[in-house]
Amino acid sequence: MPGVPYNATFSFYGVQATVTSVQVETPVAEIVDMTSVTDPAGHTLQAATGDIRGGSVTVDFIGLSADPQTLVGRNDVLTFTSTAYSVARRVVLESASVSARTGELVNGQLKFRMTDFVP
Repeated sequence: MPGVPYNATFSFYGVQATVTSVQVETPVAEIVDMTSVTDPAGHTLQAATGDIRGGSVTVDFIGLSADPQTLVGRNDVLTFTSTAYSVARRVVLESASVSARTGELVNGQLKFRMTDFVP
């Protein structure tokens, strides 16, 4: 992503908002310890299972169209849209925080866990 354009938005479960910041944590390969009890002391054997786990997207936003705390635990497609790009991923909303001050737009942060990562 070349940066977050001023007109970037996201949608999830029918809720839309303007993106102010995005942080993506890359999924990691699952690795298991295959060391045998007969291997020499200090020797380890690690093997990739072929599975990928983890990966999250954290979105800071303004102007959300609904209370995101009612959506925690739901899964859907998270879509980012701007004039430069569009990205869609299957996710679960893990957490939501919202704040507001007099005379300012509602803002907050949503953390999503990716469920469809394919390398």
